[in-house]
Amino acid sequence: MLAGMDPLRTAALAFAPTADVRSNQAAIMAGIEQAARRKVQLLATPECSLCGYPAATGVLAGADCSLAESEEVLFFEAARHGLVVVLGTTTPDGRGGFLNQAAVGGAVPTQRLAKRVLAPADLPWFAAGPARSLVVRIGTWQVAVGICYEIRQAAWWHAAAAAGADAAVVISHQAGVDVDPGTRAEVLPALHAARAAELAMPLLLANTAASDRWLDSAAWDARGRRLASQGEGLLTAELVHRAQLDPWYETTRREALAAWRASAAG
Repeated sequence: MLAGMDPLRTAALAFAPTADVRSNQAAIMAGIEQAARRKVQLLATPECSLCGYPAATGVLAGADCSLAESEEVLFFEAARHGLVVVLGTTTPDGRGGFLNQAAVGGAVPTQRLAKRVLAPADLPWFAAGPARSLVVRIGTWQVAVGICYEIRQAAWWHAAAAAGADAAVVISHQAGVDVDPGTRAEVLPALHAARAAELAMPLLLANTAASDRWLDSAAWDARGRRLASQGEGLLTAELVHRAQLDPWYETTRREALAAWRASAAG
């Protein structure tokens, strides 16, 4: 079955979310329509794309029913086009705080992942979510969903691969003050490429288009090669499954997982 897997048509909507939920909703709606015209199967939006990233906007917007209403409208439109959408959003954590979430819906049943590994800028606004992986089936593909800072953690990648993920989509707000100016712009793409290559998992990164972003939205293939990058607008990338490449890539993935499991067991 793996040898016959078709490419996965993906897109990242690179825009800078604001504290205005309705404005963000309109931008995402336009992205859904554009992605549908390009026959995209999976569309990813930046971290906190509906509510705005609070460390950047100064407020956690849409912490009421307006956010849920916007999600419903967007997922309905995505389902109408047969499209899966990953939305950056937030929900109450049940203890008086809020969770930084990725909500996946549209052409699949709605599923949610709460960000577990919080960046320093998250801490005043969000509580950490539970440790879990979210792997969503899109056609014949299994796609792991992650949020921003988690992409730095090797454990997230290995857990996703162990859960059967063929590819990864990560929504992010990789922007703000760089304590080592220029370092993140150079190092982060190399880190993303290395993570994708280690487990032969293509990666789609949907980053904010904020003017102080450290890198553009991008996609890497199962070899760790960057396929495309784009700072603003709709980036599209066709992801090819590792089974379509030399068997060496499957071997690399299998050995990396075996080493991780042995380390975890020891």
